[in-house]
Amino acid sequence: MTRRAFNPTAEQRGNVEAMIGYGIPEAEICLLIKNPETGKPIDLKTLRSHFAGEIATGVTKLKSLAGNRIVAAMLGRDGGLTDGLTQAKLLMLFAETRMGWKETVADEHANEDRRPFIIKVSKTDAKL
Repeated sequence: MTRRAFNPTAEQRGNVEAMIGYGIPEAEICLLIKNPETGKPIDLKTLRSHFAGEIATGVTKLKSLAGNRIVAAMLGRDGGLTDGLTQAKLLMLFAETRMGWKETVADEHANEDRRPFIIKVSKTDAKL
């Protein structure tokens, strides 16, 4: 019995790329990709050799698609979000995660003469 070569279809390529993007383990992806000649699932070696491009780019493509949708939603473009509060939350999340901005909360306590307390911490206190 001769072994027939596996030739992936365009649909299988798209499915593998999507599943890789979603974080599905390769071993589980193999169970869903069938060799049309045998009707059996492919093995890891076959997956990695025939779908190398999809494995390499699946995560990046999904991140790009999600990023485009988030930016459109933040800026109200192309049918994006119209709710101002949700847009503001997305913008704040973007500023924190991608721009390194942090929200600072100042909690000042003062003496009766309106001067701030000065608290000195000793090395012993710092260890606690």
